[in-house]
Amino acid sequence: MKSTPFLLAALALAFTLTARAEDTQKIAYPTPDAPSFIIEAPSSWELTPADEDGGYFHLSGPNDATLSFRSLPGSEDALKNAIQDSLARINEKFTDVEMGDAKDWKPSGLTGFYAIGGGKEKDGTAVRIGVAWCELSDGKIVEMWFVANDDDETGIGQAQDIVNSLTSP
Repeated sequence: MKSTPFLLAALALAFTLTARAEDTQKIAYPTPDAPSFIIEAPSSWELTPADEDGGYFHLSGPNDATLSFRSLPGSEDALKNAIQDSLARINEKFTDVEMGDAKDWKPSGLTGFYAIGGGKEKDGTAVRIGVAWCELSDGKIVEMWFVANDDDETGIGQAQDIVNSLTSP
């Protein structure tokens, strides 16, 4: 009978791990058969697929946190253009934008960098903004965007987990 609490704890842990696995979705881009990259997201995040290879797919969290992903050719020019376009779009869409310095990022042994900042939507709502780029195993580059209301700590935390789940087969 002394082993009963241990057995119950083990069963509870097994159920928790199973429930977590069932509560996630794996997203392979551009296709499951030939992915450049794979991410894992909570099943509560709604997926809007890309219209084409190289187009953005979007994940929307329960409180309107949004992540967008796409792949780019793996050239220095493509990366420079993507960074310039991203900064222009951020400054078009948001006001009072302040982005932090770029920081190195190594998800699953890949090489990349990211910047986090903030701004305001046109209606004055404070938002947190993140952008990241990472070199993939197939030579392409993944570009990621993140926007959430500044007070959506759950969405921000989940988005961080999603981005850090990035793998490249």
